[in-house]
Amino acid sequence: MKAGIVAAIAALALTGCGLAGPSDHKVLVDACVADGESEATCGCITTAMEENLSPELFKKTAQAVGRDKKDMMTFVGELTVQEQLSFSSVLGDMFACSLTGEPAE
Repeated sequence: MKAGIVAAIAALALTGCGLAGPSDHKVLVDACVADGESEATCGCITTAMEENLSPELFKKTAQAVGRDKKDMMTFVGELTVQEQLSFSSVLGDMFACSLTGEPAE
């Protein structure tokens, strides 16, 4: 019992300190920058996805593209039609980010 409590407290402490790993937002920005985009553009694109995709789809994207290093186009091609439609609704904002490095207004 005590070991379980200690483990839970340790896990919470690690999460609170950011030691549990980078956020989904950060891993997507980092993957984007690794593909040659600027930090500003990548932050903008990731914010657009985070604000417009469901939390589940955003997390799924971060796992596949950010952590598993899957190509974005391959990943999107493997999604359900509904998930692909969700991505298509974000394309305008993502394209504006690519042009300006700032979200569309």
